[in-house]
Amino acid sequence: MDFSSTERALQSIQKRNPPLSPRVQLLAKSLLHGTPMSDPTFLASTRELLDIGTSGETDEPFRDARWEPLAVGFHLAAAFLQYSTTFFQSLPVNVGTRDSHDSSVSAASDVVGRIKIESKVKLVPTVYMDGPRVPITVDSKVDEGEEEGGGGGAAEGDKIQVSRVNVDGTKTIKGQQIDYSGQGIMDDNQIVPFCEYVMIMCEKHLEHNEPRVRSLVAKVIGHHANLGTTLEKNINIGPILIQQSIHLYNTVLNSLYEHLESGRDTDNKSKSSEGALDDTTGWRALETNLYGVGSFVQASGHRYFAFSKGSNNGDKGGISGMESKVDEKLLQSVEYCCVKHVNRHVRAAGISVLEQMVHACISSFQDNLQGSDAKKRQDTSYMNILMLPDSKLRQTIVEVLKTALADNWSQVRMAGSVLCRVFFVAMLEYAESCPDHSMEDRESWLMSLYPVLLPRMCLNRFYLAQGVKLYSHETWRIVFERYRDFAGSGLEHVAIHAGAICRYYTKMADADNHVVREAACQAIAELATKIGRSEQYSHYLAPYVISLLQALLMCFHDESWPVRDEACLACGTFCLAYPKECEPELPTLFSRWTEQLTDQIWSVREDAAVALGDAIEAYGSSMFDKVMEILNRDLPSAKKQPAMSREEYKRRQNDIAIHTDSQLYSCGSLAPKLRKGGAGRIGCSSCAVDREKAPWEATDGCIYLLRELCTRLCNPNDSGIIVSDDVLLPIMTELVDTCRVKHFPQSDDLRTTLWKQLPLIAKALGKQRFKRSYLHMFLDMLIDNLDEKTNASQLSVHAAGQCAEELANLVGISILRGRLEDDWQRDIFDAVIEKRRGMAKTMPSEGFSPFGPAEAMLAMNPQGGDSARVRVPVAVPKISTTSSGLGMTESF
Repeated sequence: MDFSSTERALQSIQKRNPPLSPRVQLLAKSLLHGTPMSDPTFLASTRELLDIGTSGETDEPFRDARWEPLAVGFHLAAAFLQYSTTFFQSLPVNVGTRDSHDSSVSAASDVVGRIKIESKVKLVPTVYMDGPRVPITVDSKVDEGEEEGGGGGAAEGDKIQVSRVNVDGTKTIKGQQIDYSGQGIMDDNQIVPFCEYVMIMCEKHLEHNEPRVRSLVAKVIGHHANLGTTLEKNINIGPILIQQSIHLYNTVLNSLYEHLESGRDTDNKSKSSEGALDDTTGWRALETNLYGVGSFVQASGHRYFAFSKGSNNGDKGGISGMESKVDEKLLQSVEYCCVKHVNRHVRAAGISVLEQMVHACISSFQDNLQGSDAKKRQDTSYMNILMLPDSKLRQTIVEVLKTALADNWSQVRMAGSVLCRVFFVAMLEYAESCPDHSMEDRESWLMSLYPVLLPRMCLNRFYLAQGVKLYSHETWRIVFERYRDFAGSGLEHVAIHAGAICRYYTKMADADNHVVREAACQAIAELATKIGRSEQYSHYLAPYVISLLQALLMCFHDESWPVRDEACLACGTFCLAYPKECEPELPTLFSRWTEQLTDQIWSVREDAAVALGDAIEAYGSSMFDKVMEILNRDLPSAKKQPAMSREEYKRRQNDIAIHTDSQLYSCGSLAPKLRKGGAGRIGCSSCAVDREKAPWEATDGCIYLLRELCTRLCNPNDSGIIVSDDVLLPIMTELVDTCRVKHFPQSDDLRTTLWKQLPLIAKALGKQRFKRSYLHMFLDMLIDNLDEKTNASQLSVHAAGQCAEELANLVGISILRGRLEDDWQRDIFDAVIEKRRGMAKTMPSEGFSPFGPAEAMLAMNPQGGDSARVRVPVAVPKISTTSSGLGMTESF
């Protein structure tokens, strides 16, 4: 079943197998092709579908009720309620002030033809029930000539229905015309009974066995409450609809509390999931009840607090006597669902309830910013629920965020990130718009939150899930750039709260989830780069260097290679920032770096070389001598690689016995565990590599190390070490001699690394120096790799072609071509250059493939002068390098 739109829902009901009754299909066909919502038949058909889905039909083959008609009926009911709400909201005269239905008709006829589409439509925060997503945070603009329905691409709950009054006195909403004459669905005598019927159906099917029905019930609850809120000042039907909504809300609350008390499956409920051992089934209607509560809060806005107060007193609540009070039992239940419940969907749903409560606090204040000062002071009572430190709602939100922003599931972490942004932006908007409060009051609202939330906000900017990572980057930019006058400088707050941040990072470096450990290593490296190398703030971080370094050393022994990779890189960064503090651990670090220089993973080898380069810059000639010893020792290792033919290599790769009875990995909570120093850890994939190291991998690591030496030390630098030709020429000779080997299949991989790094080495040496002393050494091997007769791997051929093009651009095409001795070599070179020129015409202007890896660039520190290279995700939102905010793009 597809419920993305009314049309698709009605189409789906005709395609079910086994087929539904002819009556149901006839109703779906008539609604699909001939019955607009303005026709009274629409309500009758919706009722009939709900009745059939509840009780079945009288004919023998269709006596048993099926969920499909029920689901479509609820979908149509939600569409009608939303349609009616839009109608009343867009009346030319505020419907809330009318005393009777006739006055609205008269008011409409007075302004026929004079109403234009508003140029700015405010998006109402909605409860999104289909999983985490990035919500729209800015207002959408609808131009007069735009297609009705607003811009495309928004989520279903965020779409705005644009309406207009036509010349003939009818109103058009999403292509349908509604007459203002008072006939049809806008009759009070039809709206109230239908809403009461919908309320009864929602109560009856609130705990339906089919989750899609329960989700639709939650949406109907929200639309019902929204209609009642819209008509609250209509003395004829407003109070009735509000009482219905409050009664329905109480029913949802009672069901929620019963589910929490009863726990998992019972004999009478959800038998299909009884006995389940996982954490994803068996919780019945708990998730959808939370969505129902969230929908009611969203629809009610700031009135929710009065409704909630009344809901605890026998449905006697109303809109009078509003007090800044939240149902504490509900908050306790929601906090339990968000923090302690084992099911991730329940946790995410509970977080959405708190999100809507924050929107409810700020809604009254936002709606009346242009009102009188007295009105503004009255509205601050709702903001006190959010701002005051002793507020139960604020305390609950902080406790939930502490857990949600560190949740093992990306879905919950994303929901927590959305709540975190909404929470901060609500307080900052209020602080920005209330000059009556002193600056000390405004700072007190936020300062108590920073030690708790700042570490989690920082770490999530490095989390593996791209949605969480990018959303967290944008949240940081919003908080510390858009509201800098009130939130302060992000960099300064990170320095001031370095203790809390370092303690959290150290704890996360020992987390169960290997992607969290990886993110912790990246975040620690950011501290060393941004805080540690700042003259203004470095002293804040100095007391915690040893503890952070110990956490990184522990990650050096991780079985997950991405964790080892980031830990290796971070240690080199710390040596640059705090050389004296790191010196006691230098023997251990050097041992780990040189060990990872021969690792089975190429990126680990590369980053070990980068870390050794950082160590040379930090410790000078003493470290340089040790590195040169390792380079001279390991560079010829590929010659010791055991011989193996390609056929034997392929046979080993395709050996069925090796791949039989192996552990299967998934992204579920029951995934196998990765170990860290022998302790059990949770992981969502196998990042452990247990094969023996190969000798050629040591040579491969030395190529990266040679690149670092050339790019850092071949020109005048702060370390005072200059690598001369007397030192470099023997190394280059040995490199060429070693890379010529072809007695094992991975030799092509070795040459691929060489061709990728040689242009960087050449540019570091300079055009004249490289052309004079080193170019001729590589040409024969380069052209031989490009020759199709050698049957080299496509990766090495591509890398060789790119290398030939870059070297030709450096020294000159004619010069490089003139260095080739044979005609067949020149022919191959000419063909490669011509092919590369053709490829350049089809490449994007930026030169990077949109399908490439997220971390595709090596970038220099934008603050200038640093030679430490750190991986920078291309997809991170661009943040000004002159800003004081602390972001990954800005830091690195």
